[in-house]
Amino acid sequence: MHKTTMRKRSQHQAAMRTILAPFAVLVFMAGCNASRAPDANTEIAALRAQVEALEARQVELAKNTAPKAELGQQMLLLQLRHGRLWAAGQGQDWLLAQFQLAELNEALDEVVEQNGDAAALQPQQLSVVLPAIMKPAIAQMRTAIDDHNLGEFEKAYDALSNACSACHQAADHGFLVIQRPKTPVLDNLRSESNGSSR
Repeated sequence: MHKTTMRKRSQHQAAMRTILAPFAVLVFMAGCNASRAPDANTEIAALRAQVEALEARQVELAKNTAPKAELGQQMLLLQLRHGRLWAAGQGQDWLLAQFQLAELNEALDEVVEQNGDAAALQPQQLSVVLPAIMKPAIAQMRTAIDDHNLGEFEKAYDALSNACSACHQAADHGFLVIQRPKTPVLDNLRSESNGSSR
């Protein structure tokens, strides 16, 4: 995602240089012709004002170039990570479980970063509520995974699911209840972290 943003920013800067180059030439030419035209100073001032306006616009565009992920898409990604975490724990593939938990935690951080002021929780902010509800459940899950304890993993998973549902409740979306998966999530992923081909 960062590469895409950097590429867009680079393309945007190249486009702005292309736009600004003719104005720079005009300003230079106007300076060279100042002795010939009585209104040259007025023209130079007008061109400088245009260049400054374009530069200000470039700065404004640069601030708004990074696309903001839609909150619903982010929640779908969280749901996918949540389901894959369950499958990894049930298979006692602790390396995969650790990976899925890290990915889930990263996705939560991106929600806070990109949609921390989502309207659903106003006047509260998602950037405050989500970490307060989710981070303790993430820590409990990390401990269960580190201990390679299936029983504790299941308890921690239920706590994580309840934390998700509590966050939905706080956002007045209590009808969205997160639970243990009943079917495999995208069974096209095979982990070979333990040297087996499961």
